[in-house]
Amino acid sequence: MKNGRDNLTIIIPSHNEGKEVENTLASIRQTAGNEVNVMLVDDASDDGVCYRDVCNKYNSLYYRNDVRMGPARSRDLGVDMTGTPFFMTVDSHMRFYHNDWWKRITDVVASNPEALYCANCKALDMHAEPMANKPHFGAFVDFMGEIEGKVLSPLWMRKDHFPTQELVEIPCILGATYASSKRYWQHLKGLNGLNQYGHEEPYISIKAWMDGGKCHLIKDVEIGHLFRETFPYKVNVGYYVYNKLVIMETLLPDDMKNELYNALRRQYGEHLREAMEIMIDNQAQLQSLHDYYQNTFKYGFEVFQQINSEYMRLSNNL
Repeated sequence: MKNGRDNLTIIIPSHNEGKEVENTLASIRQTAGNEVNVMLVDDASDDGVCYRDVCNKYNSLYYRNDVRMGPARSRDLGVDMTGTPFFMTVDSHMRFYHNDWWKRITDVVASNPEALYCANCKALDMHAEPMANKPHFGAFVDFMGEIEGKVLSPLWMRKDHFPTQELVEIPCILGATYASSKRYWQHLKGLNGLNQYGHEEPYISIKAWMDGGKCHLIKDVEIGHLFRETFPYKVNVGYYVYNKLVIMETLLPDDMKNELYNALRRQYGEHLREAMEIMIDNQAQLQSLHDYYQNTFKYGFEVFQQINSEYMRLSNNL
């Protein structure tokens, strides 16, 4: 099929990212030229940078939220606004390389538009230099926090279990380079329900597996991701925990919930109480999402649990 601007849009949610926005846009244009559309969703930045001018400099679309919505809702807004059939959403601190990444992304998504994909993540420090001993081959979800004490969080797989394959199934996307078709993302209801920051990857990945689309790693496309020690914005822990509850209440079976609530109570204490108050305010939305997923998806949660448990075992020799 024809590649180019008619097919792929790069969506970049951003809040107070400063010079990294320009670095990311420059890297895209230096490696892909004008062969892709680019859209920055400025999530009400207040750091004094004129991001509209930066976008104009790099022939990119610009949209600004009037109030801060968080990366999940900003990504969904970008998908809704794009005029191309396929998209890739990335963070605003990325580096791209001369590896025809945009052609490969377009071809892979076009070959199966009802699935989720992520590129191979190249870990970079804040000087954009490669970090040693940080291979990334997708992720699995550590529901109970057994490994690093992080309940319901994705953990990197450090070993390539299928070295001869360029496109492999993985339990969970990770690395901030996520691609799909606009139609399929909207069919999954994207990241609907999440608020502010946290847990986008487990949420959308579980949904893709339950729907039958699965998640895939494109190993032969490597994209650099700057791993920073602190955020350039404040993270509300209450909403961070609330996003865990969204996953639990809309996707997970009842027999898992009590154990997870107990684990969250031990880990987050008063923040869990705050999250549960937010959940009460949003109960109607969560029930609507739960009903939609139950009536739409082809499989139950066990289809995700099976592959997740297998990769968890392989990655940790369990």
